[in-house]
Amino acid sequence: MTPLARRLPRELRHNIGKYLGIFLLMCGSIALTSGFLLAAHSIGCIIDGMRDEYTIEDGRVATSFEATDEQLKAAEDAAKDAGGVTFYKNFSIDAIIKKSASDDGTKRTLRTYTHRTKVDIASYCEGTEPHANNEVAIDRVFATNNNLAIGDTVELEGRTYTICGIMTQPDSQALFLNNSDFTINTITYGVAEVTDEGFAALENAGGAPVYTYSFTFDNRGLSVADRTDAEKDMVEALENADARVDDLIDADSNQGIGYARDDVDGDSMMWTTLLDIIIVIMAFVFVVLTDATIEEESAIIGTLLASGYRRREIVLHYLALPAIVGVLAALLGCALGVTFFTEPMRNLYYGSYSLPPFQVYWSWEIFVKCAVVPAAALILITLVGLLRKIGKTPLQFLRHEASGKSGTKRGLRLPERMGFVSRFRLRVFLRNLGNFATLFVGIAFASLLLLFGLAILPTMTHYADNLETSLVAEHQYTLKAPLELEGSDQEREQWTALERLQSVDGALLSAAQESQDELDDDADAAQEAAAAATASPSAANLTAAQDALAKVQNKKDALYASLDDLADALGCSRDEAIDLIDKASEIDTDTDDIHPVNTVDNGASKIAQAEKYAVYQLQYDRGEGNGTETIAIWGVSTDSRYWKDLGVGDGRVVFGRGLVDKFGWDEDQQVKLYDKYEDKDYSLKYVGNGSEWGSKSDMNIYLSINDFNKLFGNDTSYFNGYVSDEALNLDSRYFAGDTTPDDMRAVGDQFIGMMSNLIGMMVGLAVFIFLLFMYLLTKAVIDRSARSISYMKVFGYRDNEISHLYIRSITLCVAASLVLSLPVIIGSLTAIFRSMLLSYNGNIEIYVPWWSMAACLGIGFMTYLAVALLHTRSIKHVSLAEALKVQE
Repeated sequence: MTPLARRLPRELRHNIGKYLGIFLLMCGSIALTSGFLLAAHSIGCIIDGMRDEYTIEDGRVATSFEATDEQLKAAEDAAKDAGGVTFYKNFSIDAIIKKSASDDGTKRTLRTYTHRTKVDIASYCEGTEPHANNEVAIDRVFATNNNLAIGDTVELEGRTYTICGIMTQPDSQALFLNNSDFTINTITYGVAEVTDEGFAALENAGGAPVYTYSFTFDNRGLSVADRTDAEKDMVEALENADARVDDLIDADSNQGIGYARDDVDGDSMMWTTLLDIIIVIMAFVFVVLTDATIEEESAIIGTLLASGYRRREIVLHYLALPAIVGVLAALLGCALGVTFFTEPMRNLYYGSYSLPPFQVYWSWEIFVKCAVVPAAALILITLVGLLRKIGKTPLQFLRHEASGKSGTKRGLRLPERMGFVSRFRLRVFLRNLGNFATLFVGIAFASLLLLFGLAILPTMTHYADNLETSLVAEHQYTLKAPLELEGSDQEREQWTALERLQSVDGALLSAAQESQDELDDDADAAQEAAAAATASPSAANLTAAQDALAKVQNKKDALYASLDDLADALGCSRDEAIDLIDKASEIDTDTDDIHPVNTVDNGASKIAQAEKYAVYQLQYDRGEGNGTETIAIWGVSTDSRYWKDLGVGDGRVVFGRGLVDKFGWDEDQQVKLYDKYEDKDYSLKYVGNGSEWGSKSDMNIYLSINDFNKLFGNDTSYFNGYVSDEALNLDSRYFAGDTTPDDMRAVGDQFIGMMSNLIGMMVGLAVFIFLLFMYLLTKAVIDRSARSISYMKVFGYRDNEISHLYIRSITLCVAASLVLSLPVIIGSLTAIFRSMLLSYNGNIEIYVPWWSMAACLGIGFMTYLAVALLHTRSIKHVSLAEALKVQE
């Protein structure tokens, strides 16, 4: 062992606090990051394998009414150029679920499907799929958040079901009630599976089915562009076949399928960046501490150089301990992360996303990122700092001139009018300016983490509050097609009859109609034959008349058989079926803009306060590869009682403040929007101030309903929704959804549930970084001033007086750093939020309440007080003998 190597254990013991702090910070950061990245990598592998293992759809199309076989055949034919496509019925009912035993009255929705075996196949983690018509299997995350387990009984649309299984659905990995929603909702929304009979029972209980058709391309390797082109052709074919298409969602734009993967990838980048920042800051801390060590041992280095030691040997000596500490911290941190932190990090995602059972997939890339790169970066930056510092002559080292330029270093002359204490503290600050600059960066970084943790929940709650207030009424009903609330009793009977007829297999009604048409044709022919036989009673004419009458009788028998089949399906008699047909035929279908009439009379007062609106979704290109924003275009009444002071009409366009805040449009800018269903572009003009409405969470564009219908080429009387402060009873066939303030409040509750664990972790990490940065960098100030402290003790200063001079100087710098860094970190938080959330629908306004800023300052300063107590002890331990050491 060389003489220099013998110094390493002694140096380690002498500076155990410094190296232990660095070791703990680096080890802890790498442990958290490696645990997270391994969990994220494993989840990514699981999600990537789900497409083939569970046959995830390539897309889905929703229609207002059930599509016929001919319409689906037309869509399949349109996709032949893409290699072929297969459609699957994927109908669902948004059933209101109540926990039978202890329901708290909160509205919870369970999107219920029949058990699927060909596409979007569920993964069961407990129990089995439903076999009886009163059994239901529910989503794992929803069940966990609502304390539901196998064997519990629940009510769906008032009908009792027993939970038989806990599962996850591959097309609902992230639980989005609507694909355009900003966040998942795992508290009041979930998915479920029942048997075919159980689904029919839900429909009979009043559940409104959504007619969704999932599809998979025969060539599953199609590019997104080719797939999108084929999907547009399919939609066009459906519309040409008279199907009303409500929605088309490609798998890549389906948040239920892709959101979890995107979130994991985004968080992985964030954690990797966080680790890189910590390592770089730690490396500079090493440089600062090593500089202090070199200055402290300047005479020793000068003697070694004069004695024949090479600079390379001295550099390696001072690099040894940082390298050893860094490598050990990296290896141990990576091992701890894999062993102990993968499971907690996995729980962060499995508590929010519905994924199959977890298993670990090892990745050497993570080992390189979390162990090799940090250790190499730490060693490299420390080496650069050493090479910069060690390039002095032996004489300069012996004269303690290693920290400055050649020649005598003179201090800055301070004003004589300043008192001794003030000048002394200022001198301490100036001598350690580099240390304090690094301390400011460390405090700013730790404050950023801390304030992010403290402000994320208020920000999300503020966003949820804005969403809640953006609802202009207690109920916002959306319809599949226009449905009039007003109507006479006779009209309600007619539409009731039609709705009842349309509730059965259309083939039965078509068969009855064809039999009636054929009977009419044969009856006409029989009349002509009878007239001919009467005019000329020949044998041939009589035979022809008899044959014609026989045909009429056969057609009557066929008609009666068809009517009997129809009556059986309707659950009524033949006469009642005929009565239904007669009533339905009285509806005037010659008028183009005729709308169905709601079969239930909601009462004059409720109808009077309800207000029609129209809404349609377009896409806006965010630019720079950040995807498209889904923007709702609203058509509302010019004298609306709900959208107060909106001021639409005469072609005026009003933009939600959230859109303007997020995209920063210029005055008189043309905003280009795209209709992905019609493959059509629209351009609306943002005129500037005065054309904005709502909160900074409002992402809508408003027109008068007349301008809306002109823009989209609709009938003048078209609408597809009602806003109402009173609950309305709407026909399930036309009812699409009901959004209430409770739904918006659930968003805030969801964020609290998602973020609580992560917030505690971030606050703990920030406090840990605060503690270590402050300790290491302020310790360097005390160590560098050891000789001066010793001199003061020789001159009779007490320990508390010395602490008053040194600790107070450090305290003022720490307090100033905490306060001055606040504007910087608030601006950084705003930029980070905008960058993180640009590629997501919606606009979140950063909201930092005063108490979170006060808490950030308070936690930072209280952490420093703990460090200051340690430094007070360090000052007491400075020996009087330090003053007797020879300087040169």
